[in-house]
Amino acid sequence: MKQVVLRGPLITSSGYGEHARQVFRWANSKKDWNVSTQLTPWGNTTWLINPDYMGGVIGDIMQRSGPLERVGSDISFQIQLPNEWDPMLARFNVGVTAAVETDVCNPEWVQACNKMDLVIVPSNHTRQTIMNSGEVTTPIEVVPEAYFDDLAYSRINSLDLNLSTDFNFLMIGTLTGNNPWNDRKNTYCTIKWFCETFKDNPNVGLIVKASSGRATTLDRLLTKRALNQLLDEVREGPYPRVNLLHGLMSGDEMSALYRDSSVKCFVGLTRGEGYGLPILEAATSGIPVIATNWSGHLDFMRMGKFIDVDYKLLNIHESRVDNQIFMEGSRWAEPSENHFKRRLKKFYEKPDPPKQWARDLSEKLRETHSIESIFEHYDSVWDKNAK
Repeated sequence: MKQVVLRGPLITSSGYGEHARQVFRWANSKKDWNVSTQLTPWGNTTWLINPDYMGGVIGDIMQRSGPLERVGSDISFQIQLPNEWDPMLARFNVGVTAAVETDVCNPEWVQACNKMDLVIVPSNHTRQTIMNSGEVTTPIEVVPEAYFDDLAYSRINSLDLNLSTDFNFLMIGTLTGNNPWNDRKNTYCTIKWFCETFKDNPNVGLIVKASSGRATTLDRLLTKRALNQLLDEVREGPYPRVNLLHGLMSGDEMSALYRDSSVKCFVGLTRGEGYGLPILEAATSGIPVIATNWSGHLDFMRMGKFIDVDYKLLNIHESRVDNQIFMEGSRWAEPSENHFKRRLKKFYEKPDPPKQWARDLSEKLRETHSIESIFEHYDSVWDKNAK
């Protein structure tokens, strides 16, 4: 039996957490591997401590957990930022990362990649970002992420959203303040431009699935306050309606949200994605997607047609620069305000063509991005690179 250790935020409610759990499930499917885990945080995101969550996956991860130390393993998978990797954790070390959402990364991360035996990234965008930043000598393989299981097998048909509008757009993000320039998810501008587009329209609404980082009562209060402050600044009058949806939702609940008959379109006006899992989930659910035409989500969105938004590549704002993760001079997308507003109006007036695009794309993604298909990707990459 090979002794395999997974280190990363495996029980956090985060994108990296979801990515880490997919790696865990694949590794745990290998009959000749004995898998252990080393659990790390991910920022201030919530820890998932219900052992029954995700069909018992969380409990299995917790039972296999041990201290953050070198234990003489044969293989390690480290789902972290490159500067956090330990190239001596095992005999064969694999770094798994979405790196950073800009066009270049910290050159020290390239050095970290070169100390590993293999690097796995979720998108061609992430791979190119690393390649743009220095001479890479370690193989970098692209293995996409899967949509969550409940998206295909949901047991809930609808949610009681208690909305006053029948034509609603959905966005998912984090509300951490009203600085429009350093928000990668572009939450501020999305809400502002949406309100300006549908000013005085009582028939249109925006559902904001958001938090300030945690799924707590205090976080809900802080998020609600931040959203109200934003609306006071950007919206004149009560319309369009903007509804906050806060807190952790199960896979069944998220699947029902994407499929709700009042949700007509998903909006992802992002400045950059290492992968863009919520965009994948929405597209796989079969609802039209409006998204920036740049970064990681294009790998799967370009398998069909979607409502793309023009952009310019601009230097990230100085308030975002830390020269650790976000480097001075690095760039990300600045979506076009006018083009986004035109896309919103056109979809509202003529939604049928994008609905057909969405159905066609969903059919493809259900096959290519199922957990079974992603396991096959991992198997192929492992067979190609393992010593």
